Amino acid sequence: MVKKLILVMCLFLVIAGCQPAVVDTPPQLNVPDNALALVAGDYPRVDGSTSAFPLQMQIACEVLGVSCIWMDYSPMDPFDTTTRGIYPEDDTVMLHSELGEKFFNIRHNGTHDAYMNLIQGDADIILVARPPSEDEVRAMQLRGVTLHITSVAFDAFVFLVNVENKVDDLSLDTIRDIYSGEYTFWEEVGGGGGTIQPYQRDPNSGSQELMEKLVMQGTPMVDAPDMILMGMMGPFNAISSDVYGIGYSVYFYAEYMFTSDTIKMIGVNGVHPNKENIRERRYPLTTEVYVVIRDDTPEHSTARLLRDWLLTEAGQDVVATSGYVPVD
Repeated sequence: MVKKLILVMCLFLVIAGCQPAVVDTPPQLNVPDNALALVAGDYPRVDGSTSAFPLQMQIACEVLGVSCIWMDYSPMDPFDTTTRGIYPEDDTVMLHSELGEKFFNIRHNGTHDAYMNLIQGDADIILVARPPSEDEVRAMQLRGVTLHITSVAFDAFVFLVNVENKVDDLSLDTIRDIYSGEYTFWEEVGGGGGTIQPYQRDPNSGSQELMEKLVMQGTPMVDAPDMILMGMMGPFNAISSDVYGIGYSVYFYAEYMFTSDTIKMIGVNGVHPNKENIRERRYPLTTEVYVVIRDDTPEHSTARLLRDWLLTEAGQDVVATSGYVPVD
């Protein structure tokens, strides 16, 4: 069993008389020996963050008894060769079998949409890279929904620059000053010449919420609508061809899903993001990946059973196999 569950603190909407929108009490694990068979027989509707999609697929492969490997293209879309992922080793499993229907029902629509689908009852369980945003908490309150959110893996929030950029490390304060407009030239922060191009992400995206919470901490970001990039691939595509650009993402996506020889992750406060530093929590922007269900999810549902299994030793082994750092 997992020795330690890292749970997010309760989030409260400041409205008189409202109940907590997020439950932080540890789940009472009750995982029968035939748990995987039960889940495989009635696989729940899943959703989540883009970066957590390989983990979701690794979980499905374990539950459904299918051998999976990392691929540079998706069997569902062979023309998409930009993002690596975990898929069944045998393409026919997904394309020409009953199991394929279960795999095709695994939809990771992005962090915000995943939360909204769970809140609205269009998903049973989600894997996400951040706690709910204020907008999502508000949606929970309006619908009278309570979520149960539990940490299932460690990740990290990372900053990206072009490989031609001389900067290999920035302090958290310097990054905050860059994104608030205090610094505008690379030579001011130890780099070469050129104007800093501080790319941002779209509101309510997982990366943007992490940026505002972990880095900006209430300091307003520079108002630059033309620097806002949509989708996880946005910062990578922009910085690949912009030697003056800086952007942000999560470690798992940058390390495993969008590999590029034109982009590098830089250190923060003298610590570089890697598995060891994330595991030991030395990297200052270490984050968590959460498994989330509605608190009214039936006790014997396969969504709740899958959540509980992920927190066992066997479930955490699957987390490690996917490339994430387990929480135990």
